[in-house]
Amino acid sequence: MSTREFEEMQRLIQQPLPLAPNRVFRSYTGGALLEALQGEAHPKDAHFPEEWVGSTTATRLSGRPHDEGLSRVAAAGERHVLLKTLIETFPDAMLGAAHVAQYGKNLGVLCKLLDAATRLSIQTHPTRAFARRHLQSDFGKTESWIIIGTRDIEGELPYILLGFRDGVTEADFRRITGWQDTQAQINALNRIAVHPGDVYLVPAGVPHAIGAGVFMIEVQEPTDFTVNIEFNYGGVRRTEAQCFLGLGFDLGMRCFDYGTGGMSCVRQNTLMPRTVRQDAQSHEEILIGREHTTYFGASRLVIRGTAADRDHGECYIGIVIQGCGQILPSTSEPLPLRPGGAFFVPAASRHEAIQADPNRPLTLIRCFPPGSLSEGPRHSTPWIPRTPC
Repeated sequence: MSTREFEEMQRLIQQPLPLAPNRVFRSYTGGALLEALQGEAHPKDAHFPEEWVGSTTATRLSGRPHDEGLSRVAAAGERHVLLKTLIETFPDAMLGAAHVAQYGKNLGVLCKLLDAATRLSIQTHPTRAFARRHLQSDFGKTESWIIIGTRDIEGELPYILLGFRDGVTEADFRRITGWQDTQAQINALNRIAVHPGDVYLVPAGVPHAIGAGVFMIEVQEPTDFTVNIEFNYGGVRRTEAQCFLGLGFDLGMRCFDYGTGGMSCVRQNTLMPRTVRQDAQSHEEILIGREHTTYFGASRLVIRGTAADRDHGECYIGIVIQGCGQILPSTSEPLPLRPGGAFFVPAASRHEAIQADPNRPLTLIRCFPPGSLSEGPRHSTPWIPRTPC
């Protein structure tokens, strides 16, 4: 890296950073609601149903580019730099000294915009303890779902599958998985209708699947570790190694938590947003707080005028889900905010406030790395695509 490039990056990290589009290939289809949110003239479903936001994590799909999934920010001219590179070069300024002291140069969180046009395969993810022992990773994959939109597909109402139903035993589930009885696998899980505003925690080990017609923001640990139990999915035959992270059937099936289930599991992991700020300028709710998990956090911030950023000095990822506005910096040009747009706020950012356009409230989902958000009535206002600003 040249001295000039280094100095340019030093200036860059003193302000909020706009994140470039970062669509990721998946085996399932979707993306039409995502494209509608981002203002595409002809939104459509395809095999790029996810936008990875603030990502320092690459995908694990074979045959894909080695850097697919990594977020980029705009530098000088048309040049882009990896967010991961900025973090590794300026860890204290990007993440904050306290974060670096505990987690090193790892952001510790991954966010996604995910729009499913078909049911995702039934799956689970490893815990941190399992990942350390068998996958050489300090992170597992506990995740959370913030539902921001829904649609009916072929007459089917949007839903999720979450947790084992009462009475399902480990022996039962291993047997139907060995038989590859897909309907029995589906029937083994709790089915829940979902609506915009719903928030769920999905601890590592809990079986789950996202149904067709669900558009969400997923906040999770920064890995792409998934144990899939459907060998035939989406018209593709997967190998045992692909389904079970190369661990084999027996060890892969140990990723599932067979000790929790029934509607008590659903109730425990259905999160109730909590208001922490409300005045004439803004309204903020904690969606995922430390009382839910210490692995990451999230809030929903609605701004009607101009609001100071109370998380100044901490890093976070921002996603615009409604309205228009700008981030007001202390020195550089304002950063425009548009529906579907995303940005990363470094800990060293010198911005002053976030401002909504007149008469157009701005709604942001802010996603925080582990340990940053100390603050988690259900929000039931439907998500409605808006005309881009």
